[in-house]
Amino acid sequence: MKKKLLILSLIAVFVLSMAACGGGGDKAEKTELSVIDGEWYGLDVFQLDSTAGAQALNASSLFQWNPETNTVEDNVCTDWNVSKDGKTVTFNVPEGMKYSTGEQVEPEDVVASIEHGLKVSPYADGYSNIKSMDVEGRQVTLHLSQFRSDMQYYLCAGFVAVIDKDELDSMSDKKLMWGCHPYGMYALAEDGYVSGSEVKLVRNDGYKCANPLVENQGPGHFETISVRFNVEPFTQTEELKSGAVDIIMSLENGDQKIDLEGEDSVVLVDTTYPNIDYFEMNTDSPVFSDINVRKALALSIDRDGLVEVMDGLIAPAYSMIYDTVQNFSPDAKTWFEKNLANDPEQAKKLLDQAGWKDSDGDGIREKDGKKLSFTWYAWTDATTIPEAMAGQLKKVGFDMKIEAIDWNYVYEKINSDKYDAGIEWLSWAEPILVLNGCYYDKNAPGNTDEYKAMVEDVATTVDTDERTKKIGEIQMHLFENVNMIPMYAELSFSAYNKDLKGFNVLKDGTAPMNDIAY
Repeated sequence: MKKKLLILSLIAVFVLSMAACGGGGDKAEKTELSVIDGEWYGLDVFQLDSTAGAQALNASSLFQWNPETNTVEDNVCTDWNVSKDGKTVTFNVPEGMKYSTGEQVEPEDVVASIEHGLKVSPYADGYSNIKSMDVEGRQVTLHLSQFRSDMQYYLCAGFVAVIDKDELDSMSDKKLMWGCHPYGMYALAEDGYVSGSEVKLVRNDGYKCANPLVENQGPGHFETISVRFNVEPFTQTEELKSGAVDIIMSLENGDQKIDLEGEDSVVLVDTTYPNIDYFEMNTDSPVFSDINVRKALALSIDRDGLVEVMDGLIAPAYSMIYDTVQNFSPDAKTWFEKNLANDPEQAKKLLDQAGWKDSDGDGIREKDGKKLSFTWYAWTDATTIPEAMAGQLKKVGFDMKIEAIDWNYVYEKINSDKYDAGIEWLSWAEPILVLNGCYYDKNAPGNTDEYKAMVEDVATTVDTDERTKKIGEIQMHLFENVNMIPMYAELSFSAYNKDLKGFNVLKDGTAPMNDIAY
């Protein structure tokens, strides 16, 4: 469960890429917004390894990613331009943007902030290709060792914000955590942090941005925002129903969703950040050493059946790079769905050809006196899906035994090659981060120097359309050995008062909150 909470909170930094605004008394005159969110652990987002969704209210990203065009759009900074050789990036820092302190945002602040991130951020590797930076007038130039698409991702996400250079120079890292003033639509109120339970925010009237995906490019519509966290799910639900709360940033369980679906005063919206649940099969295992057995298992899975078991809280996935990830290529998904999914009859034929047959009539196939039996490593807090999957596989002749262990032990087993099959999960909107992390089995046949070179090549490809083409080719390479099988994406939902307007969700699940108002 710790793994899920950490990564889901990480994910939240992207789910709301910009800042919002909020409510209070009579709907037409609301001046305060009440939000329930994940816990905030500091204001200096560079130092954090997990960030809550509403924290984007306090720290705006440098740029906005456009998931429709796979391009970088303006936000705090403008005019993103990459040289043809991918070694130089230029952008501008417009005049007139003010921190909540009244100081203007300067190009030197952006440079100092990136330098700060390179020193303290757990995600500094994502933009460590920035070797030096220059400022001329309002223009910043990044000198790169090479272009990397994941650098663009970080500069469009909440991991890289702008903090006043004077604060970075004068404050210790410890003091920056709760003492800095990131550039955003809202700032922490005086004495506004209540440890473990709430942050109180006040509007930054000096805020403006250039984000073309929002209508309101100025200060938020609400004067103050109360962000509460560590609130019990039942209390969250009841307070939203009663109107005491305006937004729940992320529902915590299926019961909340079911309860709120029938509530006329509430709107539910899918804010799923790109993620993929998948599994690896150990090709060194006696059962899965035969590729036809691996194909048979893949073909036996009924993803729609799993969706039904989970009451619609998951969606089928047929590619490692999920549909809403940057530079998604539909070709690989189409091929997998046609050739390696939803065909239990073909699975039976493949098992017959491989010599696995049910000779004793117990429903489980045998070969050379051994059962077609394997152990599936599942997470201790997520056994519903593997139990349903075991039932599906039994109809084809597999005996799938489930061993539920803590998530980190699942990865340890796979990493040490001591497994038959096991569940894995990744959640990134940028494909390189998925492709770099998907092989937990270091001995997997596809985890080769050739594969790593392909990933490196696509990461350094400047042209976004060419990158999309190469992403499709890499996935076809992943599918060659039929040992890594995409299964489903876990859905997440936000809920808000039906009278609230402007909660607009982009294709990748992100929701710039600039336009929120009653």
